[in-house]
Amino acid sequence: MAFGKLFSKLTGKKKDGETPVTDSVSDDWNRADKKEPVGAAVADGPPSIRFDNLNIDVAVEPGTTILDAAIAGGIDLNHYCGGMASCGSCMVTVVSGKVSDMDDMEEATLDVVLEDDRDRLGCQARILGPVVVEVPPQD
Repeated sequence: MAFGKLFSKLTGKKKDGETPVTDSVSDDWNRADKKEPVGAAVADGPPSIRFDNLNIDVAVEPGTTILDAAIAGGIDLNHYCGGMASCGSCMVTVVSGKVSDMDDMEEATLDVVLEDDRDRLGCQARILGPVVVEVPPQD
């Protein structure tokens, strides 16, 4: 028996024309695509980021992730999980500046790979003002 038929038989959740396995997945599964409102949270001037140990400055829009800013600046920042906050390969050290608060998913990943209290995942930390980061050596 095909999985779709078995799924439908067990759950009774199949409608005509639906594929139960894929149609039940919400559209917001990719955390990297989420844009959080930043509104009044922007602090201390226009958002920008300096990758201090690489001597690269990038002007960004409010709410841009550090990973997206790195890519825009031509920096090959690792992100093996595609921005899903699950691998920790995009970790950077925030030297100064204002970034978004850490959510539970980022905190759980950093519990495994954390080296410094200032470490953040580049795919999750959003730039809210001028920020200075250091990028660890990349693969």
